[in-house]
Amino acid sequence: MAGSLKARSPGLERPDSIIRKTIHHMGSVCEKKYYMHWVLWHWPEIVGEFIARNTSPQGIRKATLYIYSDNSSLRNELQMMMPQIVQSVNNYAGQKMIEKVAFTKQWEKSDSEGIDEIRLAPSAAEENMGRERQKIPLSPAEMQAAEVLGAVAEDEEVGRAVSNLYRKHLQMQKLKISRSYLKCPQCGRLMEPEESLCAECSRSRREKITASVRQVLRDMPWARYPEVKQYVPECTTKMVNEQRSIMVQKLAADTDVNDKTSIKAKTLVMLYRCLPPEQLNEDNITRALYALRFDMHRPKDYKAPRRYEVIKLGRR
Repeated sequence: MAGSLKARSPGLERPDSIIRKTIHHMGSVCEKKYYMHWVLWHWPEIVGEFIARNTSPQGIRKATLYIYSDNSSLRNELQMMMPQIVQSVNNYAGQKMIEKVAFTKQWEKSDSEGIDEIRLAPSAAEENMGRERQKIPLSPAEMQAAEVLGAVAEDEEVGRAVSNLYRKHLQMQKLKISRSYLKCPQCGRLMEPEESLCAECSRSRREKITASVRQVLRDMPWARYPEVKQYVPECTTKMVNEQRSIMVQKLAADTDVNDKTSIKAKTLVMLYRCLPPEQLNEDNITRALYALRFDMHRPKDYKAPRRYEVIKLGRR
């Protein structure tokens, strides 16, 4: 059937190919604007499910991609990954789309519609849980418990604040229970029904896994994903690649660009190229460190050599 269809419609072009050609013929401005939106629409495919779930791209303005995240620990981790994110975005767009990534607050509205500012279409308004919480009544016993808790404080103002916070806590708990929230199997916090762990336990679990991945890479810098997975079964390919990238950046920043013989320099090459110790030689060390020269520590008088001065032509 597929063969006969192909015979009846030879050279049938795919719809996505037609769209891209059409956009291209509309001019470079329209094409760039289209791919800016393309990057924002496909954010999860670029950075992976975990980062996409904990970040939200707000828009692109003057070659800077702005993202929002309320996860402080993830923000610190992503700061080290900014060069990789820039490269991934540009690779996905098929052109130099952005030069840097920055954190920002959530954008309420766009200031312009020009190519200098591209943002996602406004999403449907999320439910205001705080407003819904205020509608939840508390029993006299619960109100009394809040007053008793606040009375323990010596300062009257502090006591009122404690009582108010406890009442809000009780209301939110009752609201979540009415929405069929379940208890987290690890800590007992209420979580959405479709989740397997609450946000805090999920974050803690991921941090433990990534810490284990880093430990394996410290012990075996050359280890690839299948080898790491033998020691950390819960890890993913993306986790290993992310931790390797972070470790390479940190080690490179602490390694002198002229150093080719120290354990630190050789460890950096093994980590970067996934080379076991027995495969290290002068050529692959030189090539790897030359590729990393912009990430390594450079003395004030350092002048980057030309490629042919370091890597001889014709050698692989």
